[in-house]
Amino acid sequence: MTVNHFGSIKHLIARFVCSFLPSKGNAETNKFLTLLNPGELRLFEAQNKFDKRHSFRNVKKLHALLDNPAPDIIIACGLHDVGKVQSGFGVAGRVFASCVATIVGLHRVDVWTRNNPNSVTHRIATYVQHPEIGASLLSEAQSNLIAVTWARDHHKRLEESALEPSLFVILSKADSA
Repeated sequence: MTVNHFGSIKHLIARFVCSFLPSKGNAETNKFLTLLNPGELRLFEAQNKFDKRHSFRNVKKLHALLDNPAPDIIIACGLHDVGKVQSGFGVAGRVFASCVATIVGLHRVDVWTRNNPNSVTHRIATYVQHPEIGASLLSEAQSNLIAVTWARDHHKRLEESALEPSLFVILSKADSA
């Protein structure tokens, strides 16, 4: 199975399909929202409906993987994709951006941030750089170090992450939800 910056084709297809499926709140997701500081809550609320559902699915999966996870880990799990908001893309735009970035290469896409901020190429670069953008936004919101690090590292390989390896593996499993 081919794996790139965005994950395997299987993962991308599953995420695409899941973006249209409802995800109802439950005790874990309601608790997640109460853990957020005002800045984190603003970032969560700025997300699209399908990103919020993804956050809730991740938090539910985290609770299935760990008994009583620490608040910092729950916050990290639920907020790792907040940087995607900056691109302004919906589902179709994200699929397009992922395809373009895979075809032309991440090294080319990265320089597109210098293009006109209203251009499609700039928006693609912004979407591709959502991990770094999300980490910066979470840092500005005074989020915990695990949340900032997971936002930055969630597209990296285990050996590239600054997170403790077992925590990286748990958060990666939760992100597959």
